[in-house]
Order: sequence, then C-alpha cells, then structure tokens
Amino acid sequence: MAKSPITPQVESYLKLNHKLFTHKKLAEEIGCCLETVRRALVRLDLEVIYGAKYQRRAAPLKWSRPCITCGCVKKRPKMQFKCAACHDRERDADKHQPCRREVTVTLPRLEQNYVQSEN
Repeated sequence: MAKSPITPQVESYLKLNHKLFTHKKLAEEIGCCLETVRRALVRLDLEVIYGAKYQRRAAPLKWSRPCITCGCVKKRPKMQFKCAACHDRERDADKHQPCRREVTVTLPRLEQNYVQSEN
C-alpha cells in the first residue's frame, strides 16, 4: 500500500488554500488523486462532502461503570458490562473446557400387553 501524500506540510497547505482552488487543482498541486484530497479535507474538518465514502464514524460513547466481574472502572464502550480483561479471561476458560455433547432423551417403550388391554 502506498504511503499517503498528506504530510503535515500538505495539511497546512490545504488549510490555507482549500477555499481558493478547486479540488482538482489541489490534487494536481499535491500530486495525489482527487479522492485523497477530498478525504483529507473531510478528515481535517475543512469541508463537508456528502457521500457515504467520505463520512467518518463517530467515536462510540464510553462509560466508566464498574465491571460486573472484577469491579475495575476503566472506560469502555457504553453497555459493555465487563472489561476487556474479563472478556478475554472467560473466552480462554471456555476454550479449554471440553465440548458439550448433545444428549438425546428417549422415553421408555410401552409394553405390547398394556397397549392391547386398553383397546
């Protein structure tokens, strides 16, 4: 994968000139493709470009609620009740337990004499 041409110098250039030139002209000046310039402008919050491929994900909400297993209060994604260490510990413990076999329950058969006497 090629290294991104967006260096700190290019970022400062974009901040100063993004209103003066078109995206195509900026791409020619920097020496990259048009898509890279648009993504850089969105990443630097210099322009809003509507389109799915330019959107950035919002950071998930975090909370510092105590872990239900160990009680640590490190920040973790909201609605995650166990810390990462407890999740890993449980996953490793489950990995070493033998697989549970499916058990088939069978009912006892009725004797033939009993079935005939009812008729």
